[in-house]
Amino acid sequence: MKRQKEQLHAKIIQLQKQLDMKQELELEIQQLKGSLSVLKHMEDDEDVEILKKVDNLQKDLRDKQQSLQDLDALNQTLIIKERESNDELQEARQALVDVSVLLSTISSC
Repeated sequence: MKRQKEQLHAKIIQLQKQLDMKQELELEIQQLKGSLSVLKHMEDDEDVEILKKVDNLQKDLRDKQQSLQDLDALNQTLIIKERESNDELQEARQALVDVSVLLSTISSC
């Protein structure tokens, strides 16, 4: 029971870290979108430097959005793997219970 509690606590910490990473990426994406919006309004001056900044911000934004999608995909994969592991664990526990019941039945005969 103590081991399960420790595993659950470790899982909670892991999920919290993943949530923090996701929120950080989402914040960075929002900041990039805001910066990009400001620079687009300044774009009318056709300043080469501003156009370069806009291009760089668009690239950063695409990279951050891709990172967020990758993180979501990884999280989804981990959740599926965890469910599969839990199912296997439940099946193994049930098999142990069945064997235990069978052994106790045999020994009482």
